[in-house]
Amino acid sequence: MDRLRLLNLTFVFAGTTILSSLCAAQTNQVAPDTPYPVKPVPSESSTMPYPAKPVPQAKSVTPFSTNASSSGIGHFIVYRPREEMSPSDRDLAAKTQPAIRDAAAFVGIELDKEKWRYRELECQALPGHLFLLFAGDSGVGDASLFSVAIPRAGKGRVRAIPVERRGFALFSPAPVNLFALAEFNRIRAEEPAGPPPDWLSTSLCFAALTEPRLEVSASPSPSPEANIALSFPPTLEVGVDGESTVRFVNVAEPRQPMQWALTFDAKGELVKVEHFPTPSYATTIVPKS
Repeated sequence: MDRLRLLNLTFVFAGTTILSSLCAAQTNQVAPDTPYPVKPVPSESSTMPYPAKPVPQAKSVTPFSTNASSSGIGHFIVYRPREEMSPSDRDLAAKTQPAIRDAAAFVGIELDKEKWRYRELECQALPGHLFLLFAGDSGVGDASLFSVAIPRAGKGRVRAIPVERRGFALFSPAPVNLFALAEFNRIRAEEPAGPPPDWLSTSLCFAALTEPRLEVSASPSPSPEANIALSFPPTLEVGVDGESTVRFVNVAEPRQPMQWALTFDAKGELVKVEHFPTPSYATTIVPKS
């Protein structure tokens, strides 16, 4: 009986030794016939109780350059009288008169029925186009306005954006009109490829095409005609999905400043515009102590 008990203990010890050896071998080396891929986990520092990876810094997904400075507002858009246009721009405007007439007729404006004059709008964000702002005056309260975009390289078509006809908006106010948004996106698509556009310069160009009386305040300041604060600095808001909203205030009419909010999708297309009066608050200058 004692001999049998000793034999059993010997078998148990031997089995335990063999099992431990197999476990150690499996720990150090994966069997070649494993039915699934196995990747060993590298050892971590003794101070880390679990595997860890550094989280990369989140990248901005806005389609615009974020290096814009409000100090450059005066150069983003420039109004140029016809007599101050360059000879090449005057020649291009004259050569495309038939196309301008057709584009205006397409949006319901007859170029031959009123007394028209035009000036150039220079947009820093869209150098591949010549922009003209047409104004027709048939008397008090009977004014018409529309904008024209002419591709400089000839790749594209002449496009017209209606603002007013005989003192009234054609479909809906031009700044929020879906046709104006679509035409502006088509104009931008015709621009030559280049670096990411500037957010404020692009937005000001659309505003100037749909509301030619434009003057933007770069910082809060009292109006020269009344002791009121008119504006806040232009801002860019970037959403989590890459949509970007540009906000600024038009102070061309000091007693009724207008706020703009232009929303672009992640691809940079203009999808929504808000344009509404912003309140004016009376201010008092506090003397230095």
